[in-house]
Amino acid sequence: MKTVKFLHCADIHLDAPFTSLGTEEGKSSERRQDLKLTFRRITETAKSEKVDLLLISGDLYEHHYVRKSTICFINDCFNEIPEIKVVIIPGNHDPNTANSYYRNFNWADNVYILTEENAFARFEDIDTIVYGIGYDNSFKDKGISNGLKGISRGFDENAESCIENTELYINILLCHGTLDMDIGDKNYNPVRSEELDRLGMDYIALGHFHNRIEAQGVRGNIFNPGSPEPLGFDEMGEHGVIVGSILKDENSISKIDWKFIKLNCKTYEEIEVNIDGCCSDEQVSKRILETLGDKDYRNSLLNIVLKGYTDYSFRIDSQLVKSYIMDRAYFIKIKDFTEPDYNFVQISKELGLKGLYVRKILSMIDESTDEARVRLLKKALYYGIEALERGEICI
Repeated sequence: MKTVKFLHCADIHLDAPFTSLGTEEGKSSERRQDLKLTFRRITETAKSEKVDLLLISGDLYEHHYVRKSTICFINDCFNEIPEIKVVIIPGNHDPNTANSYYRNFNWADNVYILTEENAFARFEDIDTIVYGIGYDNSFKDKGISNGLKGISRGFDENAESCIENTELYINILLCHGTLDMDIGDKNYNPVRSEELDRLGMDYIALGHFHNRIEAQGVRGNIFNPGSPEPLGFDEMGEHGVIVGSILKDENSISKIDWKFIKLNCKTYEEIEVNIDGCCSDEQVSKRILETLGDKDYRNSLLNIVLKGYTDYSFRIDSQLVKSYIMDRAYFIKIKDFTEPDYNFVQISKELGLKGLYVRKILSMIDESTDEARVRLLKKALYYGIEALERGEICI
């Protein structure tokens, strides 16, 4: 029986710019420090869990923004776990280009960077081979088939660096790409789970997408831990790493025991607040605070979505509202999706231009069976009345 224990992470994006936080003083720098803290938690978890391998499936850092001091920090963390083999593949944000730190930095002795030139690392002491399909530029859209030469069991006899008797090893593949999706111009390194299944790997460690993928493929051995520290409001919930063990018996049948470990410093959350009846920014702020309640949001980045109907003469000052509540969370963004509370039935009875306009639009809404068209007509209804009332449209 062969066994190997690993920690699988990806998409850490050290030194990310965090432009989504705008110009709020210090927040972008603080979030970059959060990424460092989360990365240190990763290496500390690898040590406390006594893993054999730390697998990093791409986008360890941001090539265009990373500072050399951050690379030194990364390497210092690796030097603190010399007993653990660190295997990295470059991703689309940290590609193995000519000026990459992957090529131009003296990494710790326990670090193995897999590239097209060095597509695998064999570790005889733990009976394991780790293969990698990384990036040598910032975009790949042709799939990974060409990069799979020499990786599947049996191996093409014409492939370079052919390894014999791979069934005697535990085989792990690192891949940074888009699994089972066609997303147009963002289709980085596309791959199908069926294609990966045919490789006969014991574990396939994905990166690229920032939300978790667990136990995919026929063998249930395709995993993506997602980003260990969330980077935006499309990455809500818990984030962390996968720690697991691969057991392989004398018949080359393998089994994976795994668990997810939460490591994130901050959390992104979206909260809807109904502000029906509010007619001042103070009332809106009070309604938001009532919705937040007593929960501790000091480590949360909140996207507060305002819904409901307000008096047609009232326009919310989002910046003022934010100033009333900003001490309740680490970061707050406000989206105003409210609508003016016009009485369209009453307006439709008027004899002037407004009444005629509302009657016509309401009639078109009643006759339409297309939901998208109805939504557009309702927008036209609100904007038209606003233009007639104010002489301008506020969008």
